[in-house]
Amino acid sequence: MSSRRRWIGPLLFAVYTLAYAAFVFVAAFASFEGGKPAGGLAREAYAGVNWGVIAGFGLIVGAFLLAVVYALAGPAATEDSEAPR
Repeated sequence: MSSRRRWIGPLLFAVYTLAYAAFVFVAAFASFEGGKPAGGLAREAYAGVNWGVIAGFGLIVGAFLLAVVYALAGPAATEDSEAPR
């Protein structure tokens, strides 16, 4: 495993965890008031689709992009390079 991948993996994990925590926080505390949609992710964004759906798809796309960044971060380990001697 390259040295760059050793630190970039946990960093990308932390970035995604913070993004997901923000999504959950907004969904739980800023979207409803008295059990009724009040704003935040409950508001309609486009064609009847609310911001929660759009943000959810954004998280999925973001996870894919972070995986691409990780894949491009350094050379992949091969069987020969990781084999114990």
